[in-house]
Amino acid sequence: MLTSLSVRNLAVVEDLALTFDKGMTSLTGETGAGKSMLVDALSLVLGDRADSNMIRHGAERAEVEADFSLEHNSVLSKWLIEQELDDDEQCHLRRTINRDGRSKGYINGRAVPLVLLREISERSIDIHGQHAHQSLVRPQTQREIIDIVAQNKPLLDELKTVHREWQALQQELETIQQRSDEQKARQELLQYQVDELDALALTEHSINALLQEQTQLANASQLILAAETGLQRIFDDEQAAAYDQISSTLTGLEKLQDFEPRFASAVETLNSAIINLDESATELRHYLDHVELDPNRLDDIETQLSLLHELARKHHVEIEQLPAHYQQLSDELATLSSSEMQQAQRRQAVEEKEKICRALCEKLHQRREKAAKPLAKQITDSIQQLAIPAGRIEIQVQRYSDNRMTETGADQIRLLVATNPGQPAGELVKVASGGELARISLAIQVVTAGKRSVPTLIFDEVDVGIGGSVAEVVGQHLRKLASSQQVICITHLPQVAAQAHHQLQVNKKHLKDSTHIEVDKLDKVQRVEEIARMLGGVNLTQKTRSHAEEMLDQAQQ
Repeated sequence: MLTSLSVRNLAVVEDLALTFDKGMTSLTGETGAGKSMLVDALSLVLGDRADSNMIRHGAERAEVEADFSLEHNSVLSKWLIEQELDDDEQCHLRRTINRDGRSKGYINGRAVPLVLLREISERSIDIHGQHAHQSLVRPQTQREIIDIVAQNKPLLDELKTVHREWQALQQELETIQQRSDEQKARQELLQYQVDELDALALTEHSINALLQEQTQLANASQLILAAETGLQRIFDDEQAAAYDQISSTLTGLEKLQDFEPRFASAVETLNSAIINLDESATELRHYLDHVELDPNRLDDIETQLSLLHELARKHHVEIEQLPAHYQQLSDELATLSSSEMQQAQRRQAVEEKEKICRALCEKLHQRREKAAKPLAKQITDSIQQLAIPAGRIEIQVQRYSDNRMTETGADQIRLLVATNPGQPAGELVKVASGGELARISLAIQVVTAGKRSVPTLIFDEVDVGIGGSVAEVVGQHLRKLASSQQVICITHLPQVAAQAHHQLQVNKKHLKDSTHIEVDKLDKVQRVEEIARMLGGVNLTQKTRSHAEEMLDQAQQ
């Protein structure tokens, strides 16, 4: 619960420190005394938007601090531990606003982003503003009411996560499908090109072999002539064959090398030459024995090469690059084929995630339907006590007609009201007057407040527009809530203020050069005076004081 609040240099507040107790506390004071300024300060320390214009005139910085007890708030305690912001079972918040527009937030002395202050708010306090009834006509507010009562927050959190994952998968699938449509023509072309090249079974070796054979056949006559001429000069020429001349020279040197040892090296070289000439002659004979001048074979090869050159021109590559190009096309085709597989996998993932979403939406629908009738009866009972004796509330939970899902479910929630006997229930905005809408809103806030998990509830003049016995009923409801939660109520009604366990009086003091706010904690005698002022205005009588004392005594029974 909220244990203390201190405010410095915020608007008309110069320096103010308050402590709060368990039970119900009422804040009262003259109209315009600054009661709601305390709620504004609390909203700031809990992460609301700040403005440098809120800083007190003449000051450079405004500062708000608040302390929350963790004694009965395990949710907040656990969150602080998870964020590594825990500090000896305390939760101390601080917010500063500087004249230059900078704003800083602190939790237990550590600087934090403002979003973490707002998360503290979600786990510690609910503030009901005096204009809350204006949002009651919104479908979102009506849905939130039933979800609070049905305690659907864990389920909603799960659905929100899954729904966003589902939407992300849908977006990915749409992107893949768009890309797939664009690539379909490319894939068909690639398949044709790959099939065309695949039929030729091209390899770098086979192309080189064809080119070499084509060159050989095209130059076959020259090759044969060169081989025959070489063989003639090496071996077959009876008068000048190289083999015979070297053999004769070798024979002469061998005979004389016993006399001239230096001939040995020349003999060895000539021996090698003889061997090499013999081998060359053998190779040339073998070539001439097996060479074929087949003009049909040359035609076949040139036909094949013409086809390959045509393909190479079509693909804008050299003929030798066709095998590598074929591999490149095959790889691209495989990639596009895997894209189709990826699309199928994404489609399956979307379907599975959608199935989970629908299951969660169905759970929400069942929980909302289960909570709707008891909640409608509770609100009906409450508004009948708040001067709408024939009032009746109905809550409709209907699935969207177009079968859509959102991160809050697949239901349309409608809160309908009838205010006169025999009148069919209709939409709030069409049936209820402004005063009735305010009382219905108050009834809903009182009924649902006890269902909220936060330990502190603040009601900021939510009783505007009611009075008399109705105001007393409101006060009794708030006091009843205070048996399980801390209730802080800013009110101008004595019937509500008298029901509080504690009372704070807010006064605005006008000094010579400035204005500031003071807040006093009232004892029993002071409470009688304040309640009497609220009852009777400026001129208080003993009768008014007696009435005030009686109201306080009856409330404490």
